[in-house]
Amino acid sequence: MADPYFSVDYQAQVNLIPLAEGESVPDEEALEAEIPAPFKLVSEITRIDTSNARLLRNLDEHAAELVEVINQQSRKIDLVLSYVLAGQDSPDQRYQTQTLGGGGFRFASRQPLADGARVRVKLFLPEQSVAVYAYGVLCAEAEPGHYRCDFIAIREQDRDALIRASLQLQAKQLKARAERRAQQDDHSAS
Repeated sequence: MADPYFSVDYQAQVNLIPLAEGESVPDEEALEAEIPAPFKLVSEITRIDTSNARLLRNLDEHAAELVEVINQQSRKIDLVLSYVLAGQDSPDQRYQTQTLGGGGFRFASRQPLADGARVRVKLFLPEQSVAVYAYGVLCAEAEPGHYRCDFIAIREQDRDALIRASLQLQAKQLKARAERRAQQDDHSAS
């Protein structure tokens, strides 16, 4: 099945916790109640930051210092949140994404994983101020040891945050590629 969401090459930490025998994927209401407080906190702060960014874009150039102070306050909050989220990370359940997007992510595993297994997902993107708690299903890929995790239970606001983060990451990657190309052109011309 084709992923209906855009994906970007990106390494992020993700915890995958297999569901126990007889454990089921929660409905929307149960998922909301189950999400740990730090994930809800990050989600709310991201929503506020997005709203603030819209407001700040409307200020004129005379408010540059105010904008900088607000951005520094936001960075301080992000640092505290990163520390709080570190307590949610389980090193023995940690993997690295290879790609990610609103529909899920791809990753590699040294241990074989069961195709079709359902997992609890904790996805961390601290530099994007995004942390997602969701459920997914694992799909083995053609290359041995490579898997796709498709989200099967995720809050829409978390999916939206992943989509925004994917687009921001792609924009950064394209900008860096353009800068490298410009530097290579400068060196070639010299």
